Amino acid sequence: MKDDLVSMDDIDIRRSNAITPDGVGIAYQMSGSGPALICGHAMGMDHSMYDRHRASFSQAHTMITFDQRGSGMSDHPPFEEGEHSAYTVERFGDDLKAVLDDAGVEKAMILGFSMGAVSALSFATRWPERVDKLILASAMASRLPQPIIDRARQVEDMLEQRGVKETHEFYFSGPLFGGLIEQESTREQIVRGGEQATAHGFKGCFRVTIDRPSLVEHLHVIDSPTLIMVGETDTHYLAEAELLEREIKGAKRVVMPGVGHAMCAQRPEQFESTVLEFIA
Repeated sequence: MKDDLVSMDDIDIRRSNAITPDGVGIAYQMSGSGPALICGHAMGMDHSMYDRHRASFSQAHTMITFDQRGSGMSDHPPFEEGEHSAYTVERFGDDLKAVLDDAGVEKAMILGFSMGAVSALSFATRWPERVDKLILASAMASRLPQPIIDRARQVEDMLEQRGVKETHEFYFSGPLFGGLIEQESTREQIVRGGEQATAHGFKGCFRVTIDRPSLVEHLHVIDSPTLIMVGETDTHYLAEAELLEREIKGAKRVVMPGVGHAMCAQRPEQFESTVLEFIA
């Protein structure tokens, strides 16, 4: 089945650049008007993963997308190990805050998908008063399960041996992504991500997504309405969605039937309608 893609030609997109406290430039895009909705993207991709949703999300909201540090058109600072790394959970939350500050948005609805959920949780657990509503899709606050960490180590080894472009494609060919690399629309986004990727940016984002401390002990501070979205076949994330629902006061969990980790690409219409219903 051919995917229905949205043309950006008829949508007024304002582009800008925010600077984080550690001097990293974060590219961001705004469209529409109304209450703010900021969207964080998945590992190895950029803001364009939300292009197909821009027309709908911008209809009654100011939609903000951004490229996380190490991704897309944002700066790709050098990777280094240890506490001074430019790639940490805290820095990812700082990226989101820098965008909101630069855009003059005091309070926003936040949508985070996979790696974007790490940024969303980092922000929401430090500045809960600035969160209107929170949507966590394919999210994990705990340390990741060992099978995912093991594959991550394979990916890091491959990065050293074969370079970033081949490694990027290998990462998206894994079982977590359920054949997205074979789909026309998502393959284009994946290829674009690989072309924009740098070794240090990819490794840095990878470490924040895979090798990071648990955020579970901080979840109790979140007091905004929260939607947890998880795919029915996303084995490693189903139990995590239950944990998030338990730990975040008043959170609501939605299990999307017949999809895995990449729900927004596998069932874009259902993903979109679920989000729109929640933010209405």
